[in-house]
Amino acid sequence: MKQTSLKIMQGIALLACGFIGVQIAMIIFSGKALCLNDGCSIAEKLTTVAPVYLNLSGFVYFLAVFLVCRWSGPRTPPAIDWLRLLLLIGLAVEGVLVSYQVFVIHALCSYCLIIFSFIVLLNVLYGRQQLFIGIPLFGAVLAAFTILNFGPTLLTLQNQTLASGTLAVRKCAQPLKQLYFFFSSDCPHCKNVLQALENCNSCEFHFNPIDKIKSMDMPELEYSPTYNPALNRLILSLVKIETIPVLLVQNPDGLTFIKGEESIIRFISQTCFREEPQLYLDSSLYNAPQGMSVYDEQQGECNIQLDCPDAEKQTEGSAGPATFPQSGTP
Repeated sequence: MKQTSLKIMQGIALLACGFIGVQIAMIIFSGKALCLNDGCSIAEKLTTVAPVYLNLSGFVYFLAVFLVCRWSGPRTPPAIDWLRLLLLIGLAVEGVLVSYQVFVIHALCSYCLIIFSFIVLLNVLYGRQQLFIGIPLFGAVLAAFTILNFGPTLLTLQNQTLASGTLAVRKCAQPLKQLYFFFSSDCPHCKNVLQALENCNSCEFHFNPIDKIKSMDMPELEYSPTYNPALNRLILSLVKIETIPVLLVQNPDGLTFIKGEESIIRFISQTCFREEPQLYLDSSLYNAPQGMSVYDEQQGECNIQLDCPDAEKQTEGSAGPATFPQSGTP
């Protein structure tokens, strides 16, 4: 291998060490990691190892790559190509991490992608033969993840609960139902539902927005000190729900997800304004994870990733307390 390529690889390995070193320092001294999006916070909550130790292992890895590059030179090649082995190990590990973000949590960590780009670049610089091995290896990891079903078991979220995504709670003296409402600040259908539940008197509502909201213009709310909107997106993605509003009902025998403005308002009117809740059967049921039910009428919904097509029209015609001072998006 050309010495020029080895020197470039040394520089990249040192650059990666410095980048990770800054991340470790930020975690230790400020308690916050450097990341450009909320994918990092989701990924951190789904690991069994503290972020500082994960970053430390990455630092050691790139340091090892640097030292092996320094050791390699115009000498008799060793029986085991340690540099090739190190780079393939890194590519395989990144294949698992990237696949987990794409197929399981449905959120990409920008910091993780930068580390991934360092490893890809090192493999490219090591030569064509490395790519002939590395590309099939990475592809095999991705293919393995596509056939796995992780299901709703990830809703445990490493001691994270639905309450971790709750912005505020509206309580009543003797609630018949505990409900979690998933919504966004710019969805007109969500605002209509919020107006409909203003006077409900027999359900405890937990408000779980999928974007950053400072407060809600609704009386008698108890706000949580912190909440994670990315967690709410993750919960919906795990049960393959791509639209809002969504109402989650906790039942003794499992969970029920009710989708769409009209379905939710009908459920609230039948359940939260009466002394005794009624069985809700006025929607079609489609396939959902075991132990869960999802009622879907496919109307009065906004896509989680896209703006609602009639958002501007409905927002202009709507009035009431459903306004949200925002502090940003996840």
